[in-house]
Amino acid sequence: MKKLLLFIQPLLVLFSFAENPPVTLPIPDDMAVQVIQSDTAKADTIKFWKFSTKNVLNFNQVSLTNWAEGGESAISGIAFSIAKWNYLNNSFKMDNYLLAAYGITWNGEQGIRKTEDRFEYGGLLGYEIVNDLFYSFVVNLKSQFSNGYAYPNDSVIVSSTLSPANLFLSLGLQYKPVEYASVFISPASGKFVFVMNQELADKGAYGVQPAITDTSGNVLVPGNNVRPSFGVNILLTYNRDILKNVNFDTRVNIHNNYMDDDISNRWNMDIDWESALSFKINSYLSSNLFMRLLYDNDIPIPTYENIGGVKVEVGKGPKVQFKENFGIGITFKV
Repeated sequence: MKKLLLFIQPLLVLFSFAENPPVTLPIPDDMAVQVIQSDTAKADTIKFWKFSTKNVLNFNQVSLTNWAEGGESAISGIAFSIAKWNYLNNSFKMDNYLLAAYGITWNGEQGIRKTEDRFEYGGLLGYEIVNDLFYSFVVNLKSQFSNGYAYPNDSVIVSSTLSPANLFLSLGLQYKPVEYASVFISPASGKFVFVMNQELADKGAYGVQPAITDTSGNVLVPGNNVRPSFGVNILLTYNRDILKNVNFDTRVNIHNNYMDDDISNRWNMDIDWESALSFKINSYLSSNLFMRLLYDNDIPIPTYENIGGVKVEVGKGPKVQFKENFGIGITFKV
């Protein structure tokens, strides 16, 4: 009987705790406040940050077999990825994005050629002074991954990694009345064009100071690798679903140079305008149209004429540059 009581006694104690739980000592008010503040801080920290990614694989394909009307089989594709991470806490905010894109095309006659090549980082630090108006500092870097050639001549390099690279550092005001649109104006913006490939720098590519050579073409003073400028910068952004399953994303960057050596050029505007239309088919398939328009007064574009069946360069000058890519592909977001 004693052994049975010894065995049952602990169980009775446990049941008694279950029926009548032990009294919890009160926590002092100051300690309770600290606990609540700590939990709130952890929850708010998570809400401060927003992360998102968008990844697109576009494909185009043409196949011809014994096609009497002529033509050539071709395959092309482009991979596009953008990641965004944004921070907002009361009056302070930070917006960042990292973009990468690469595209190629193949056909029997020409082989593999590059159709798209870019990487870009953009960042903004802002402090709200009144509703929707922010003191802001903007940094933007644009360049590419690999060499570009003057096709059909694939032995003449016209661009390479960090040649060119465009770096913008701007201080100004951003007005963002809605989540999907903003206007940034900076009266104090520095633009730096880097041409780190010395062969291109010696030629004065992308507006840098070319090399000084003797009459035989030997380089006496190498070309500059950096072209700085200082002026106004305007940045417009818009990203919104304009129709059901149709998203329009556009970004316009306008810059001028107060310090151009040629006074008549000081109010010429350099424009970089890129847009994307995305047509959602389902959760994974979409059709995408990418467009980009560039104008830089310091970049001369060759003009060619066909003389006697031969493509001949007859001049150079600044021109509007335009690129467009349309295809259907796989899209996934995080």
